[in-house]
Amino acid sequence: MNRQLLLTYMDVLETRNFNRTAERLNVTQSTISARIRQLEDELGTRLFERGRGGADPTAAGRRFETHCRSLLAAWSLAKRDVSAGPGLSRPRLRVSVQFSLAQSVLVDWAKQIRAQVPKLDLYLEANFSQQIQRDILTGETDIGIVFAPQQYPDVHVAEFGSENYVMLSTDCGRFLEVNWARYIKVAYTSYFERQHDELFPNLVHVQTVVGSDDLAAGFLKAGGGTAYMPSLSVPALMDTIPGLQLVEEAPVIPQPLYSIVHSRKRHDPLAAQATSLFQKLIQARSIDDFD
Repeated sequence: MNRQLLLTYMDVLETRNFNRTAERLNVTQSTISARIRQLEDELGTRLFERGRGGADPTAAGRRFETHCRSLLAAWSLAKRDVSAGPGLSRPRLRVSVQFSLAQSVLVDWAKQIRAQVPKLDLYLEANFSQQIQRDILTGETDIGIVFAPQQYPDVHVAEFGSENYVMLSTDCGRFLEVNWARYIKVAYTSYFERQHDELFPNLVHVQTVVGSDDLAAGFLKAGGGTAYMPSLSVPALMDTIPGLQLVEEAPVIPQPLYSIVHSRKRHDPLAAQATSLFQKLIQARSIDDFD
C-alpha cells in the first residue's frame, strides 16, 4: 500500500483541483497527476475526470473514498501498534481538541485520566475541527472533541454537552450599559454566528472582528471592551485581565460539543473512559459554578 498515493487522492477529492492540491502538498502539479495516474493504474479504473474546471470524481472515484479512509486508518493503527516494540503493553491515547478548549480543559483532563490510568502514554494537541476529523479518519487521532463535526461512515459522533459563550466586559456589569462601539465580535463557528446574529439583529456594523478567543483576550487585556468568551475560560481570564466581569442579563450563547472516534475505536474501553471524563469535566465547569 502506497500511503502517499492515498493521501494525494484524498486531498484531490477535497480540493477538486490538481493545482490546489499541489500547493497544499508542496509539490508540482505534474507530481500530483503522476500519483493519481499510478493509483488509477493499480486500481484499474479512472478516479477523476480532468477538465478546465478542475477534477471531478468518477463514480468509481466516489466509491473508493470509503475504502481509502479504511486503508489509511488501518495503516496508522498498525504502525502505532508495532512502533512500541516487543514486550510493551502500555496503553496509549492520542487526543485532539478544538483550540478554544485546549487551555480550559485539556491539561486538567490529562491530569485526571493519568490518575485513573497511571501508565497511560498520551499525545495531546489542539487543532481546528476539520483537521481533527481528518486525523480521526486516517487513524492518527483516537479521540476528537469538536464543535462542528461532519458525518462520515467510519466516524462515530456523539453530542455530550455544550460550551456556553458568555459576555464579558471591562467597561460595565450590566447588559443595558454595553458600549457597542467597543464591542469585539469573535467568529467562533457558523453555529455561533447564526445564534449571535439572531440575538443581535440590529448590530449591523462591528468595528473589531477577530477569529479566536485568544485574539479577543489580547484585545480585552490591551484596551478593554466587551466580547463573548468561552465560559470554561472565564476564571483564568478574570485572573489575568484587570476589571473583567460577567455582564449581567446578557444572553448566553450555547455551542454543542461533540466527541468523535473512528468506528474501530467506538467500543474501546479506554476511549469510552476518556470521553466520559471529558464530559464530566466540562459539566463540572459550567458557568453556574462561578456565576
